[in-house]
Amino acid sequence: MILYKPKAMTALRCSLLRMLMLTFFGAYAFLLTAQNIDIQTDDSKPIEEKLIYTRQNTYNVAIHTRGLGAGFKIGRIRTINRTTNWEFEAVSLRSLKEIRTINLSTYNSRAFVYGKLNYAFALRFGYGEDRRIYGKPYWGGIETRWTYEFGASLALLKPYYYFVATYEPSGTGSYIQTIKEQTFEHGIDILGRSAFTKGIAETKLSPGVHARVGLSFDVAKTRTRAQAINVNVIAECFPLGVSIVDSERNKRFFLTFMLSYNWGSRFNN
Repeated sequence: MILYKPKAMTALRCSLLRMLMLTFFGAYAFLLTAQNIDIQTDDSKPIEEKLIYTRQNTYNVAIHTRGLGAGFKIGRIRTINRTTNWEFEAVSLRSLKEIRTINLSTYNSRAFVYGKLNYAFALRFGYGEDRRIYGKPYWGGIETRWTYEFGASLALLKPYYYFVATYEPSGTGSYIQTIKEQTFEHGIDILGRSAFTKGIAETKLSPGVHARVGLSFDVAKTRTRAQAINVNVIAECFPLGVSIVDSERNKRFFLTFMLSYNWGSRFNN
């Protein structure tokens, strides 16, 4: 039996060598075929799929840890790896400490946030860039880019009004209930939330700055179309402070995580 072992090992090695050679040449042939497919597919594409575009305009809708948002970008494609953008965005800002409640002792009352001082919104205007990390293979797929943007912010603070019950003596030993609209104070008897339009003329402004960094996953199927999902982290600072709830008055720094869907077009002038 020992005499047959070298022969058995030699046969096994030969079999493994043949398998490796077949695998290598098979892979090589596949790559050659893939290249031919790529060339043939590219030749069959319409002319607009072969051009290199210099402009890209997109819109976006977003959900983030403090609310919702929407915006647009005006972009210029500098190279295949780099795109510069002017960006505008409007988002809502809520406190992470907000808790909606309702006054069960009042019929048909509207839900409200106890201790809320203002509705807050932020307008952002800035400059940024997209830089390519991984391009799409010839057959399509996903292109990955890292992005950054920085610029100015402007917070809009509209007072949050409540329907409040007050009680005044009638002179006969009883009390008369009066319902009025007012902003938050400790100890008030809140019946519900007032209309959003109440207090619009009292809106205040708070300027600030912001910066963001993130990843963009381009899933567009054609070169003339822009379609991507972005994941961003945004740091924002308001030196004068932003007061959303009573327990967080004059909050200056906000950190937000955002997920957005972007769509638009690529074109030349």
